[in-house]
Amino acid sequence: MAAAAEAWRVNGWTLVPGLVPRSEIDSARAAIGHLPPPTGDPTRRSSRPPVEADHDGAAFRETQFGRISLFPFHDAPALNDLVVHPAVVGFVSMAMGSIDLRIYQSRLWSKYAGEANFEQPLHRDLNHSLVPTRSDSGWWHAECFLYLNDVEEDTGAPRLVPRPEVSAIGEPSSPFPVDPHDAPSLYEAEVAAAGPAGSLLVYRSDVWHRGVDLTRPGAERHVLVLAFKHAGQDWIGFDTYPPLALNADFVSFANGRTPEELALFGIPLPGHPFWTRATVDAMAHIYRHLDLDPWRAAL
Repeated sequence: MAAAAEAWRVNGWTLVPGLVPRSEIDSARAAIGHLPPPTGDPTRRSSRPPVEADHDGAAFRETQFGRISLFPFHDAPALNDLVVHPAVVGFVSMAMGSIDLRIYQSRLWSKYAGEANFEQPLHRDLNHSLVPTRSDSGWWHAECFLYLNDVEEDTGAPRLVPRPEVSAIGEPSSPFPVDPHDAPSLYEAEVAAAGPAGSLLVYRSDVWHRGVDLTRPGAERHVLVLAFKHAGQDWIGFDTYPPLALNADFVSFANGRTPEELALFGIPLPGHPFWTRATVDAMAHIYRHLDLDPWRAAL
């Protein structure tokens, strides 16, 4: 684990094989077929929205994002539990050097061979921050794919370029996506992050990466997309959680969580100045089965 965390700090990305036990992954994946049909990605915002490309090469296409479901997942507790899985949170905390983190993105992304051309250009995720990102310690944010099935080179394993390779080749002159003919050396340096179910791919915002097509007939790729930031970094974000206080699936999820797990979504820890006897009592009206003793004990 320590070696993988160091690889993330040096290379900008790492793959931790089999981080989550396969039995838990299999239980969560079983729920995918019972989820309500995705309605696309209603929260996706970008200054350069994906459009249908007029060629067969690497491009962003709206159809690539057609099977995204947002957390919390309806009637799928095993899948929801993975969002705060202790092995995932523990590794990200180790890599980022902090236990005071926030989850700012959580969603399921499924791909099926033949449904779309999933080949993308190498890019960085500039739509996660309102300001330019910093690549030094304390300012990182971590984007994660938790593999819900075996992900291989021909079944959609993401491609990523290690940061030392980028330094040796030279950073592209533009921060925006680059085509293969504009940056051939960058494409030659990319690595396929293949791994078994339960593996965690973690990469930083300064890493050039891309999705690729599923070339194996009948193949599926399911990943839980999670992203973490340091607390207080309000300029970084993607998904919004406050409206979920009225969401029955989130309330059910939250009722069984610890204060530390709820803090990942921004709920103040026990002892925070926000909490008074009145606000703790009011929590019981929203989360009727949440154990509020830790908050009361800290008043």
